[in-house]
Amino acid sequence: MKWIETAGGPFVLVNLDDVPLWRGCEGDYQQACEVDEITGLVSFGDPERQRIALVFGDEPLSTAYLTEHQAFVQWLYADSEEELIEMVDSQISLAVWECGPSVEIRGAAILFDAAIPGMELASDDFLEIRLRAGSYRVRTADIEPGGREAARVHQLVLNE
Repeated sequence: MKWIETAGGPFVLVNLDDVPLWRGCEGDYQQACEVDEITGLVSFGDPERQRIALVFGDEPLSTAYLTEHQAFVQWLYADSEEELIEMVDSQISLAVWECGPSVEIRGAAILFDAAIPGMELASDDFLEIRLRAGSYRVRTADIEPGGREAARVHQLVLNE
């Protein structure tokens, strides 16, 4: 499983074809840092044709993507990756979800450190996801069943 981290700021999820327009610390990073909620949206790019990025704010946690749950998992604490993923798999159906914004995904999107300009991304700097094109509601839950594992989960749910 691939895990990514930030240098201390938020992550952004950007549609693949919009990634080169993200200016990171050269222009878009500050507004991503201003998102006060756990998730939020920011616009970027050409003022005539604004693009939207989903921001995972709050803490800069190691993050992976679980395809089977259509969810990003952020490592709060655990002794091992295996224990963390097993806990998420067994507890995700019991999670208490907080609804976040909706975001349009056009098939493929990239999650990466908001400070990095899209044109400078290296292959180990991002997570790529592929979903059916559509509008997705983001919902977030902290899963802490009382053991030695805890995770924050951001699940993408297709708006019907």
